[in-house]
Amino acid sequence: MAADGLKRVSLELSGHCPLLVFPDADLDAAARGASYRAFRNMGQVCNAVNRVYVHRSVYEAFVERFVACTRALRIGPGLEDPDLGPMTTREGLEKTVQHIEDARAKGARAVYGGSRPEGFARGYFFTPTVLVDVDHSMKVMREETFGPVAPIMPFEDLEEALRLANDSPYGLLAYVYTRDLRTAFAVAEGLEAGTVGVNNVVGGEVPFPYGGWKESGFGIELSHEGLEEYLLTKHVRVDLV
Repeated sequence: MAADGLKRVSLELSGHCPLLVFPDADLDAAARGASYRAFRNMGQVCNAVNRVYVHRSVYEAFVERFVACTRALRIGPGLEDPDLGPMTTREGLEKTVQHIEDARAKGARAVYGGSRPEGFARGYFFTPTVLVDVDHSMKVMREETFGPVAPIMPFEDLEEALRLANDSPYGLLAYVYTRDLRTAFAVAEGLEAGTVGVNNVVGGEVPFPYGGWKESGFGIELSHEGLEEYLLTKHVRVDLV
């Protein structure tokens, strides 16, 4: 049955955003940015970093820095002004645990976190978790966890990085860290995402268009392109007589 009327909509459906770190990147800046965007609001935002891909030559150095940034995050109730609070729902917490358990069963290791923190019997608190030895057979790499989990996987070259990052039905945002503008533009062009941040993890700013590719949705929000969603196009043809 057809509905009465036809309304245009803008849909943002999922993110599962990748972050790529190339060998010439500022590793300290990349680790800070990745940690912030992976765990902000306990990973419960559409533009959260859900997958991190790092060039093998700097993989260990990046993981060390990323874990240090993650370890520094303070967990607590909101009234205590922490860096991280609880998750919003029991279902979200259970999904996070399920994804971590699935990854561990397939060979992943938690180099930080992986369990609920001590001293928080009430509330859906969970320690931000860093996973290594991950691959694309794991749910955490295939599905959006929407929780505080950051899996980190090495890559060999630009082609593999793009293949891994694009190996997803989603394409909302992606992030890249590199000092080489040629690499930056090549990766930005190759990534299947509506927004690409280079050396930053900023997404969803009012002056700029925001929308997803593939199954991340359709339509554009924000910017003057977003205003087009509320306008109608009219063609008027006049013959001069």
